[in-house]
Amino acid sequence: MIHLGIFAKTFDRKTSARLADAIALAGYECTQFNMASIGLDTLPSVVDNGHLETVRRDFAASKVTIPVISGTYNMIAPDSKVVEEGRQSFRVLAEASRALGYSTITLCTGTRHATDKWKIHPDNAGEEAWSAFRGELDRLIEIAETHDVVLGVEPEPSNVISSPASARRLLDEVGSNRVKIVFDPFNLVEWSKRDYASDTLLRAYDLLADATSIIHAQDMRNDGKPCAPGTGFIDFPKLLNLFVRGGFSGPIIAHGFDESEAASTAAYLCDLLPPKEPVH
Repeated sequence: MIHLGIFAKTFDRKTSARLADAIALAGYECTQFNMASIGLDTLPSVVDNGHLETVRRDFAASKVTIPVISGTYNMIAPDSKVVEEGRQSFRVLAEASRALGYSTITLCTGTRHATDKWKIHPDNAGEEAWSAFRGELDRLIEIAETHDVVLGVEPEPSNVISSPASARRLLDEVGSNRVKIVFDPFNLVEWSKRDYASDTLLRAYDLLADATSIIHAQDMRNDGKPCAPGTGFIDFPKLLNLFVRGGFSGPIIAHGFDESEAASTAAYLCDLLPPKEPVH
């Protein structure tokens, strides 16, 4: 069953109870969690079990589930220490999955840029960068197997997995059910070719739908900036209809907008999804 969610970082709250309430009141059933939402680093070096239990209890009370958490670090950073520290913190998130209930940890497939994991670098397209990424991914797959979690790979123009084609290559090479796709239309269309956005997304769907476990609902304005779904040029009715008809059953996670737009975005997306079966 499809569940509608939102990035936890959309809301700035001081406690996990208030955060969970805000998510629920805005009309969402689940969230892509981020440890930064509870005052930690996105990839913390340690997480207190008591803290995790408080979060679990607060979200359960608000009936908001946590199917996915952000675990992004630069997997091919030029500084190997950055990679090693990221991997160790990733392991902490994997260990915490049992407490909070998430089954997917999202990744940053990495860039050779020295200081920003979201900035492009000319070496990203080379085979050396691909090899470095594959080696690091294999290490994360081992961690994922141990803790029974899935790795969410999102094609990002600035990273090694920069396109639907490179994501498809990865899936075919790895052949592991621990590696799934996060389909974010914002990162799959080019602003300069926005008139062809629907065709671009249809081709991406054809390549990646079979391995997509999460959809990120983020729209794009005519100036290339992110915005709430339904307020940009991405055809969400057509895109979500494709996924629904194709049997998609994962979470749809909205982001890229301000908290003031959270409730209206939930209402917009709910209208595009099949009605929920009544609970008796």
